[in-house]
Amino acid sequence: MLKAQDHSISRKLTWMNMLVSSAALLLACAAFIAYDRVTFREAKVLNLSTQAQIVGSNSVSALLFNDPQSAENTLLALKAAPNILSAQVYQPDGRPFASYSRDRDRHSPVLPAIPSGQTETHWIEDDQIALVRSIVLDGKPIGDVYIRSDLQELHTRLQRYALIAAIVLSACLLAALLISSIFRRAVAEPIVDLSKIAKVVSQDKNYSVRATPIRSPAELAILIDAFNEMLAQIQQSERALRTAHDELEQRVRERTAELEAAKKEVEEFSHSILLAKEEVERGSKFKDQFLSTMSHELRTPLNAVLGFSDLLADERYGPLNERQQRYVSHIHTGGKHLLTLISDILDLSKIEAGRMELAIESLSVETVFGEVLSAMRPLADKKSQAMSKNTEAGLAVHADSTRFKQVLMNLLGNAIKFTPNGGRIEVAARSVEGKVRVEVRDNGPGIPPEEQQRIFEAFYRLRESGKKTEGTGLGLAITHRLVELHGGELSLESQVGQGSCFYFCLPVAEGVREPLSRKTESSSISAAPARILVIEDDPATAQLIQSQLTSAGYEVMVCGEPQNALEMAARFQPGAITLDIVMKPKNGWEVLSQLKRDKRTAQIPLIVASIVDQPSMGMLLGADEYLVKPVDKSTLLGAIRRHVSIRPATAPGRPILVVEDDAATREFITEMLSAQGYAVATAADGAEARAQVAASLPELVILDLVLPEVSGFELLGEWRASPRTADLAVFILTSMDLTQEEQSYLRTRAESLFRKQEPWPEALLKQLQRVVSLGTPEKV
Repeated sequence: MLKAQDHSISRKLTWMNMLVSSAALLLACAAFIAYDRVTFREAKVLNLSTQAQIVGSNSVSALLFNDPQSAENTLLALKAAPNILSAQVYQPDGRPFASYSRDRDRHSPVLPAIPSGQTETHWIEDDQIALVRSIVLDGKPIGDVYIRSDLQELHTRLQRYALIAAIVLSACLLAALLISSIFRRAVAEPIVDLSKIAKVVSQDKNYSVRATPIRSPAELAILIDAFNEMLAQIQQSERALRTAHDELEQRVRERTAELEAAKKEVEEFSHSILLAKEEVERGSKFKDQFLSTMSHELRTPLNAVLGFSDLLADERYGPLNERQQRYVSHIHTGGKHLLTLISDILDLSKIEAGRMELAIESLSVETVFGEVLSAMRPLADKKSQAMSKNTEAGLAVHADSTRFKQVLMNLLGNAIKFTPNGGRIEVAARSVEGKVRVEVRDNGPGIPPEEQQRIFEAFYRLRESGKKTEGTGLGLAITHRLVELHGGELSLESQVGQGSCFYFCLPVAEGVREPLSRKTESSSISAAPARILVIEDDPATAQLIQSQLTSAGYEVMVCGEPQNALEMAARFQPGAITLDIVMKPKNGWEVLSQLKRDKRTAQIPLIVASIVDQPSMGMLLGADEYLVKPVDKSTLLGAIRRHVSIRPATAPGRPILVVEDDAATREFITEMLSAQGYAVATAADGAEARAQVAASLPELVILDLVLPEVSGFELLGEWRASPRTADLAVFILTSMDLTQEEQSYLRTRAESLFRKQEPWPEALLKQLQRVVSLGTPEKV
């Protein structure tokens, strides 16, 4: 069976017309029949009421004289009405008085009560109408009349009306069908034709077909004309599009050919770039090799020049006259200038190659200022210049200690050089918006505006009228780049005749707690001179180091053959070892590894003194200190004293407290420290550690952070807050992943921080020797 949407529009319109017409006629007939039925019933009730009134009036005398026969004769008059089925006259007490029935049925029904205030009532039951009316005389009821009638006449009327409605409906449907056919020819057929044309256009993409034009109705004619016009426009657009498509294909072919040619050019260019890149990398490699070689070849004789010039100036090797002293001073000054030049070139090369490594830590600004001013003050004193510092108390920065000092020294050196005699130089620092602003200010001649733009360029030297240009032009360039590596920017404020101010900003750090001061016990240092083993294959350098150490009261042994260094160190057990890196046939890295792996020599302090500037590699292999040649006498002796003086003759009297909840780790630390001669106490949790420290102050605490009951952070905070334990040395040994804030907190409150996931035992023992070597009186 076809669905409604499968039929044509003409058939749908025909059905719609017939359906609407039929519905309208049926509704009209239904309304008419319903109205007739209601009015017929009302007329029937009215007719029965009139008949009951007549019967009642004629029966008054019969009821008064008790004459039933007269009443029945009155009822027999109802035979003339074929629709009356029965009638009765009742006495006031409800007993039948007279009756009439068409079917001879003398049954007298029980009358219903007439509503108060009314004289009659009626009802319809079993397709019959019944009516009861009171017989009233002088306002008093004397009886009742009951009449019952059928509705056969109503049924006959309804049948007749239904037949008429059917005839009218058929005629109307026939007329609607005729009208629909006319409408179909005038409207539907053009629409069907239009839909067929649209289907052909959609399926075959044939835009040359056209719908047949019509004259009426006007709307449909407009639609067909618009459709035909749209097809014409589409056909025209298609022709234009096909033409454009052909042109585009031609252009694509041409462009593809151009791209192929360009691709070949790019490939050739890329190949040339790769060749150039290889050349640049080869050149960079050669440059690095050249710088490394030249650094070695220049620093080796320079080391001898500076060292022996110091020895010549020492009066213990004989007095010098004034001219000789001046010549030696010139030699020493020239050597230092050459050393500065070499160091500057190497630093600039490292920075440009991206190999400059920074060891960022929290530094006390006041402490760094003090060290730098102490080193630069002799230069300022030669020109009678006043140097001062101005910094907020407790101010600290995140920076590399060596490079921070280098920046300050370069800026102060420039200020001293260009500030006239008797001038003023100030280094200052203050907190500005979460950072530390560092300033180096002088009252020198100032820098002209045209010079300020180029002052930070490499090899650019500031020129002063009437004076010889000094320096290499690298100091400010290196300083500028070092500040950038720290995340800051070096800037300049200057006015001619009023002085200059160089300034930069560094990240602020929490206050740095000053190292714990410990009094040196005279008994801890042996009366006998300490023995130093110098491992150096260059005789001149070895003689220089030997002379410097001997003059300081040390017993010196020289090992000129690095392959014999291990056996010599194991045999004589020196107090410290100095080691060069560039040696033959065995280099210093191999010797350093052997000395630190051998149990006999692993604990001997080892100081590397070499022209190879790789301190991170040296520390990784176990060197205690790393000095880059040329090394002056005071620096070398300071390093020797730091390590020779810390070796204890006896273990400290107070124990080292190990606070560790892991039993295996706690036992390992205890055995390691006991083997070194230290007295050890242990605590398995924070509460036990708190109790032991409260009972007796240990020499030092090795503290884990993750502990039961009381954490390591809580213990450290408590101990630093108490005057009794504020100076208690604490080493942190933990496997906990720490945030930057936690690391900063620990570094300002603990002596050292070790991580269990890294090699820590050897490093811990080295730091332990430095801190626990000298006794500290127990506080009460």
